Amino acid sequence: MNLSTTKAPAGVAMNTLTQSDHAIPTLTPTQAIAFAKLEEILRVAPIVALAGATGSGRTRILRALAARHGGTIITALDMAEAASHMPADQFEDAIGARIIQAIQESDLVVVDDLQYWSRSGNNNSIRPGYYRTVLRRIVMLTLAAGKSLVLCGRPPESWESAAQQFGDQAALVTLSSFTQADYAALFETVLGAEKADGINFGMLYRYSSYLNGYQLSLAAALVDQQAAPDCDSVIQVLEAHVVTSNTRVSEVENISFAQLPGHEHIIESLEANIILPLENRELAHRLGLRPKRGVLLFGPPGTGKTSIGRALAHRMSGKFFLIDGSIVSEPPAAFFGKFQSVVQEAKDHAPSVLFIDDADVLFKIDHIAGLSRYLLSLLDGLESGTSSNVCVMMTAMSLRPIPEALLRSGRIELWLETSLPDEPTRARIIQRWMGEELPGREAVDPAAVASITEGFTPADLRRLIGDAKALYASDLVAARPPALAAAYLERAVAEIVAVRNRMADGMGDERLRLKGGRYPMNAMSGQCGW
Repeated sequence: MNLSTTKAPAGVAMNTLTQSDHAIPTLTPTQAIAFAKLEEILRVAPIVALAGATGSGRTRILRALAARHGGTIITALDMAEAASHMPADQFEDAIGARIIQAIQESDLVVVDDLQYWSRSGNNNSIRPGYYRTVLRRIVMLTLAAGKSLVLCGRPPESWESAAQQFGDQAALVTLSSFTQADYAALFETVLGAEKADGINFGMLYRYSSYLNGYQLSLAAALVDQQAAPDCDSVIQVLEAHVVTSNTRVSEVENISFAQLPGHEHIIESLEANIILPLENRELAHRLGLRPKRGVLLFGPPGTGKTSIGRALAHRMSGKFFLIDGSIVSEPPAAFFGKFQSVVQEAKDHAPSVLFIDDADVLFKIDHIAGLSRYLLSLLDGLESGTSSNVCVMMTAMSLRPIPEALLRSGRIELWLETSLPDEPTRARIIQRWMGEELPGREAVDPAAVASITEGFTPADLRRLIGDAKALYASDLVAARPPALAAAYLERAVAEIVAVRNRMADGMGDERLRLKGGRYPMNAMSGQCGW
């Protein structure tokens, strides 16, 4: 079929478009390149596949192709209608019949959203893989009839080939990610050239280089309400309404770096090596800075690793992506499928942070033994230009379960250790969590409490304050005369020490043992003696 001489046939049903029916949609520079490749290949090859991510403009390109040359577009809605009243064992055949009907009636047939057919056919069909049999029949009929067929869908996943999704006779055209010029073109379409001129698209593109057409169009529509939008206002809209991560920050404890006494050295390093390249975009671009490729945050349980992650999640908002034990499941493919999905989100929203909590625990799980090899490949891949602004940050209680290849290869560029707080730091942590609720709170000296909490982690100290308040609440409920804060704190220290030491005895692990202690008190009045 020669596209240069094609005319739309009369009486073609099912979404047939001709140049006289609809104006050719305006394409961005990247979309225009893919469109030109499709036209070029279709002049010599009857079967072509267009692969592009969601929101990249696949449908816009296809409508432009059909509008210029006349053709039938079959969408996901057409597929759903074709299969809606069919038994499950006829799902693939019903959609195939709709496509074959279009081939019989039109010289150019475009099948959009192919993934809704190919992946459902492979995963949910009672005849797995039968989709490819039907597709092959469609290809053979297209070739025999001298027609042209364009198959369009998402790029193949890492575990599948293009031939599995589009067939082995399709010439593949891949729709690239948007460039800075595409960002500008999309905003100009919504805002107009004069209004869009006030936006620094270079800075916007550095803020997030992988926004799709839906996200950009939504952001443009939102800032169109402003008289003179600029880059900062667009970024504010993106952060507030568009860019989201897999972490619901509203459900994460609202904690900031300033509320983590004793971790100042870690926070300073995170600010310089991760946050600065993400937040100070102009300076980072001028100096060629980027977030560290790999960061390891390690230390004993309860020393603040997860709290640092929570504070980072709030600081990074839509640029923070979490992987933890909640995605571990059977079979292994389910785990790696979820893992890959989060990784791809982090890449799509780069620059970003991929935070893997308790990585050492994940490495101990037998059925995901391939995790170490996967992470090695991931960290190596983050050297590339498309992914170099993703920082993989892992937490670990112990370094032993982490493969040596990760630790010794240089892929981990930044090592940060959390440790048990010393006495002055314990006093600061106690003061941070104390609050004003306990009676006699003003008489409590945090340094004195710190002196009897040797070996306590930040988590222990936070629990200490909570336990003291619980003891106070128990007295109130039982209508007992309340004691003073110092008395509740001493009781809470004693109970934590007793529980921890019973654990040490039961597990035979002296590292769990706490010393604790007592401070001078007037036993009759409950008054502090200092």
